[in-house]
Amino acid sequence: MTLMAVLAGSLYASLSIGFRGRRVTEEALEPARRAAAALATLGADLRGAVPPTGLLAAEFLGEDAQGGGGEPADVLLFHALAKDQSDAEPPCPVRRIEFALRTDEGDDEVVLVRRTTVNLLAPEEREPIEEVLCRRVRSLDTAFFDGTAWSESWDSTLAGDALPLAVEVSLVLDVAGREEG
Repeated sequence: MTLMAVLAGSLYASLSIGFRGRRVTEEALEPARRAAAALATLGADLRGAVPPTGLLAAEFLGEDAQGGGGEPADVLLFHALAKDQSDAEPPCPVRRIEFALRTDEGDDEVVLVRRTTVNLLAPEEREPIEEVLCRRVRSLDTAFFDGTAWSESWDSTLAGDALPLAVEVSLVLDVAGREEG
C-alpha cells in the first residue's frame, strides 16, 4: 500500500508539472498566434488590392502616423477584390478596406482593427464593418517599396496610380509589459 501511495503521489506530481508546463507554453505562444492571424488577414487583403483605376477602385494610401505614446500607428486604406461576396447586396467584386489602430474605450487597450465597406455601389455610403484582429497592440508600422527604394508612406495618386511592389508590415504587441514582435 505504501508503495502504491508513493507511486500515485509521484504520478500526480509528474502530471501536474506537465499540465502546468503546457499551460505556460500556451500562454507564451498566444501573442504570436494572434499576431500571425492578424498579419495573415492583412496579407491576404493586400494580395487582393486593385489598382486605383476604374469606377470601384480609389487610391491606395499608406499613412505614416504616430500613436499617443509616440509609437508608430500607421493606417492602410485601399480597395481589394472580395473573397466572399455573399454579404453584399447586390454582389460587388470590390471592397474598401482600412487597417488602423484604435484605443478601446474604458480600458485604454490598443487594438488593430479592419474596417470593410461592402457594396460600394449602394446609393448612400454604408457604415464600415469593423472587426478587431488583434488586442494589446503597441505599434503598427508599414513601409512601401516602389521598385527602387522603401518609403514610410504611399499615396497612389502621387505615384501614377500605381500600387507598391511590396509592403512591409511590423506589428508589435504589448504582452504583460514585455514587447513581442
